[in-house]
Formats: sequence, structure tokens, C-alpha cells
Amino acid sequence: MSILFEPSSIGKLNLKNRIVRSAFLENMAAPDGLPTDDTLRLYERLARGGVGLIITGMAYVSRGGKGQPLQHGAQSDAMIPAWRRITDSVHQLGGKIAMQLVHCGRQSNPKALSGVQAVAPSATPDLYYLTRSRAMTGDEIVQTIEDFGDAAARVKEAGFDAVQVHGAHGYLVSSFLSPLTNRRQDEWGGDATRRFRFPAEVYHAVRCAVGPDFPVLVKMNAKDFTWNGLTPRESFPAAHRFAELGVDALELSGGIFETFPHISRGSLPLDLMALDRNPLVRQCLLTFLRLQKMFIPFKEAYFLPYAAKLKPALKTPLILVGGIRTPETAERILETGAADFISMARPLVREPDLPNKWLSGKRVAAQCSSCNRCAGEEDRGNKTKCYARTGEAG
Repeated sequence: MSILFEPSSIGKLNLKNRIVRSAFLENMAAPDGLPTDDTLRLYERLARGGVGLIITGMAYVSRGGKGQPLQHGAQSDAMIPAWRRITDSVHQLGGKIAMQLVHCGRQSNPKALSGVQAVAPSATPDLYYLTRSRAMTGDEIVQTIEDFGDAAARVKEAGFDAVQVHGAHGYLVSSFLSPLTNRRQDEWGGDATRRFRFPAEVYHAVRCAVGPDFPVLVKMNAKDFTWNGLTPRESFPAAHRFAELGVDALELSGGIFETFPHISRGSLPLDLMALDRNPLVRQCLLTFLRLQKMFIPFKEAYFLPYAAKLKPALKTPLILVGGIRTPETAERILETGAADFISMARPLVREPDLPNKWLSGKRVAAQCSSCNRCAGEEDRGNKTKCYARTGEAG
């Protein structure tokens, strides 16, 4: 058996293989954030498909942290029985499932906030939605930390096997780490140590809520790919601090909304993106994204160079995401010790049963061609599925 399909563990959670389904916004929630029958069917397909660990799309921890109108939530006790139905079904199918928790911060679709201004560490423009957030007060910061802890307690009660804090892609935890979006000069910002305080306090609140044996994961950026943003100079020390705090695994990614072509490399579905902007704003945004794309060719495992540098001294398991498309590449990453787990999102949108195909000996590349139409439709509020045009592979 290849190393990819060896049983492994994250903390005290035993997994049948080293393949992780990375979080991907479902856009399947009811207006109050509760999962629906569509949500149930999605995760049943993934459980049947053979992935070792499923991580749900990001669930908001408070009403003010909601980023999309049809995003799932973990903000109230009503989610517990609703999600219990899904975790029970996944477990009956032999799967393991974690919930990803998020506060979307400045990267919130205005339609999701119903006129309320988005918050961030510092007042910062969002060049994707063309909005401007306001700086959080000290009391709001403390309350948000408590919100993460309360949501984590619900995650455990709902029967999940683990919880992941979304600290990547420019959302609130990520924006506290980044010097681009955290320009505070108080106890929550001003240098790398103080910028790490909010993520650390969020972790402590989550850990306190779930106990010492429940796996807590964190997703974080290696790099923001923008001027004055997070770079390995600060992200690598932050990763080591997370490990020292007791995080059970880190998932390594990169990019923020303004540098979307770095997050999901491949094609840009320009016919879908920014359709609700006025024509001039839409054209400016698409030109900005197109210029980035010119200098970002797709290369399989595009975050691997960062993992290879971080992993040797890291004292916690590392999950690597980012354009992994073949079992040979996945196994090479594991065999060289650059990561402990392989994480995929878009390929499992196209083929939820891809792990079973690889396990059966079909050494085939994922059908996903990184056309990113799933991401474009996601931004428009449509449900997660493969939207590849006829004749496209993925």
C-alpha cells in the first residue's frame, strides 16, 4: 500500500488515509445558516468517495462574521441538531468530518451583512467588493474570541471529529496576522508578536471549549502575495508558535481576495466574476485580476516550496493544499517529508470519489482542469458543484 493510503492520525483522531478534503464554501445553507438536504447529500458523497478527513466549508461564528448569504453558520445552538444529522450520516458511511470556523472580517459580501459595515483589525478597503471596513473596538475583539469558543463547543456537541480555525485567505484571523490589514498600535498589533495575539487567543478559546483531546486544526497563509502583506518571514514563526500552543495540525495555503489568482490558480472565469458590479468597477476588477494571472502560471502543488521549507522544523503535522492533481505528486510530497497530509478542494468538487479511484489502482490525474468555474459560480451565490463547460475536463 502506498504512503498516501496508510492509516494516520491527527491528535487522537485516527484516519484511514492521508487525503483531506479542504474546505470549500457550499452555498447550500438555509437563510439562518442551517444545513439543508443538499448539504447532507454533498457530505454523504464525499464520505462514500473515500477521503480520510472532510473539512466543511467555512461556518461563521457570529452574525457579523457572515461572509456570504448562503453560508453555513455555527452561531447558534440551533445548528447542533441540524449538523448532528450530517455527522451521524458521515460516520455511518465510515467517514470523519471536521468543521471549519471563520469570521469573514473585511472580506464579507455586503449582501450577507444587510447594510452593517464589515469589521477588521484596522479600517481597510476591500478591493474585491469595493467596501471599507471599520476597525474593531477592544470589546468587539474580546467578544469575537468568545464567539469562536462558543462555536467550537457547538461543533463538538454536534458530533464533529475535529474543528479547524480559518486563519488564511484574508479573513479576520488572517488579517490580524498580516501587516497589510493590521496596522493597530495597541496590544493587538504593532509588531509580529502582538499581531499574533488575536489568533493565539482564538486558539485558546477553542481549546478551552473542546478540551485537550479534541483535535484543533488551523489553516494559515504562507504568504499573502501582496505589497506589505504576510510573508514567510512572519508566517513561519507564527506556524511554530501555533505548534507550541498545541495545535494538532496546520494546513498551509496562501493569498487573499485581492490576490485570488494565487489562491485558486488556473483559469479565471471572467464571464462570471463581479457580475453584480457596475460596468466600470467590474472592468477595473477584471483587468486587475487578469494582470495578476499573466504572471501566475499553474503548476501542480504550487504551495509546495513553502511547505518544504517550513516542515523540517515544524513540531505538528502539516497539511498541504494547492493544485495537487496526481497520486504520484501526492506520494512524492509525503515521501520527501514536505507534508504529512494532502489536501484537495476543487478536484473533489468534480470527483468526490477520487480517493477511491486512486486506492483501486487507477493511477489517473484528477479530471479537474482548474477552470475555476466552481469558484466563479460560488461568488455568484450558486451551489457548489462542477460547472465545467461541455468538453472541459473540470
